[in-house]
Amino acid sequence: MTNIMLAAFVKVPFQFELREVPIPQVKEGWALIKVQACSICGTDLHYANHLATEWQGFGHEIAGVVVAIGAGVTNFKEGDTVALESGSYCGVCDQCRNGRVDLCNKAPNFWQNPTMGFAQYILAPKECLVKFDHLSFEEACLAEPIGVALDMTYVADIGLGNEVLVLGLGPLGLMAIPLAKMKGASHIYAVNRSGGKRADVAKKLGADTVVTGKALSEIAFRKGGVDRALVSAPPRTIQDAIPVMNYGGIIAFIGIEFGAGAKIEFDANDFHFKKLHLRASHAAPAIYFPTVLKLLQDGHLHGRDFISHIMPLTQMGEAMAMMRDQREEVVKIVIQPWV
Repeated sequence: MTNIMLAAFVKVPFQFELREVPIPQVKEGWALIKVQACSICGTDLHYANHLATEWQGFGHEIAGVVVAIGAGVTNFKEGDTVALESGSYCGVCDQCRNGRVDLCNKAPNFWQNPTMGFAQYILAPKECLVKFDHLSFEEACLAEPIGVALDMTYVADIGLGNEVLVLGLGPLGLMAIPLAKMKGASHIYAVNRSGGKRADVAKKLGADTVVTGKALSEIAFRKGGVDRALVSAPPRTIQDAIPVMNYGGIIAFIGIEFGAGAKIEFDANDFHFKKLHLRASHAAPAIYFPTVLKLLQDGHLHGRDFISHIMPLTQMGEAMAMMRDQREEVVKIVIQPWV
């Protein structure tokens, strides 16, 4: 094996470079992974537009093969196929010992690596490795974003018979549709500001009513409103969801915005007297991988439903531009570093 690999780097404003760099050296407690697939996340767009003030590696939705292990790595071996959690829990802090591993993200992670998933190899701590079998690498790399969508459905506490609004049909909103169905939603309203491929995919995934280009106030909800809302659209849409919530409804929200768009206003009296809940879903640590991989393996979820494009690492810049400029026609783009 040569000691040089190809890796992608990002810098504001929306700049990308491919470089030949040294393959990371394995170290104690870590494993070297040959990356076979890494999908693009909306967070990657935030890095390109706002966060990466200096050149840095990126990509965190990863599946690959273990090619070397460091001292102390006893539960994996060379040749294992693994998906990588983007962050994990330590297992020893007070939160973990009180059974709230979901509130700990103190385990080692790869976010400070000079190169990450959009590269031919990545160095990852053993805590972030999850084995899988009987899936393609392209499907397995979706464990991370599907786990994020699953967290959103848990936060919303969807129950049997709930009427559910999915607001925003990006990848997370689309992934939430079949998950909400499995949790017992009786009717799912999938709402997006525009149509295109994402609206078609929403119907395929089980949305009962798909609405595009309409205000929520224009929708004829069966019960006058909805019991649960899963919001993965910009933060300003939270204030649009509040009026259509039924009494005692729960809004689960995941999303990032910068500048004035990060702030919203709503009528606190309306919120109070309708006994509503607004809950943030932030899947750090990135858990639920075994559940998600099992759902994919057993065919309860079909990874290919979410993959609209597969592109080589050499087209990283083009892929990111598609994610930014062709949202109606792009769901998930998976990058293959070895093509």
